[in-house]
Amino acid sequence: MAAQVDYNKCTMCGGLTQPRCVEICPDEAVRVQDGRIVVTEFLCEDCNECGIVCPDDRAIWVPVSAVTF
Repeated sequence: MAAQVDYNKCTMCGGLTQPRCVEICPDEAVRVQDGRIVVTEFLCEDCNECGIVCPDDRAIWVPVSAVTF
């Protein structure tokens, strides 16, 4: 299962050039499309790096049962 996004919580926080989850994703599975965060499921390796850096109270996360680290 890939990272999940709660669009009601996501504020598109600012990293250096993009939202933090996009910048941190080692697999380039998280991107901005049409003004919102999108996760490409087949690229996501369930590492939860995006969830760790998210300042928006679990706006993006990987369910604990799927975390691979």
